[in-house]
Amino acid sequence: MRPCAVPILLAIMLALGACAAPADRSGMTAPSVLALADPTDPTLVDGVAVGSVDGGQATSALGTSEVDNDDFQSALMDSLRNHGFLAEGNAPRYILYAHLLEVRQPLVGLSMTVTAKVHYELADAVNARPTQDQTIETEFTVPYSAAFAADERTRLANEGAIRENIGEFLSWLSRKPPPEVGPPLALR
Repeated sequence: MRPCAVPILLAIMLALGACAAPADRSGMTAPSVLALADPTDPTLVDGVAVGSVDGGQATSALGTSEVDNDDFQSALMDSLRNHGFLAEGNAPRYILYAHLLEVRQPLVGLSMTVTAKVHYELADAVNARPTQDQTIETEFTVPYSAAFAADERTRLANEGAIRENIGEFLSWLSRKPPPEVGPPLALR
């Protein structure tokens, strides 16, 4: 390779790397599903507020697409809203905490498959005691034909993996039984 070709190749690689965009909240939002409209625990309806969301990463200018905490939290809130679970304008029954444990991405490839692993924890909004928790792992594949640029396929796969993860969480949430509530402390 000629000496002047190396800086040109490096410049092209940096320019392509600078195109990485973070996962978008709308792409990570789980659409409304009629099957989830009638949850087993009726206190879920308008009863869930989102607490902290952690474990995400910001997309760096020279890195690959990532899922950041703010966009993940917004997608989670939008998804809860779409299903009638988000407490807006009234006191919540539950506080939901989400811990993004892992977003596993391929380094290279034509089809990009991303795996997302999230630990969700519901806590009683009155006493902050955890009531139930669930860890969900999902994957999503974006074929080469969906986007020419690898970073774009990775972003789409990130969004799909998180969207599927939130969707599976909402499915679990709608089927879960109400937490068992013991007698008041004075009666124990």
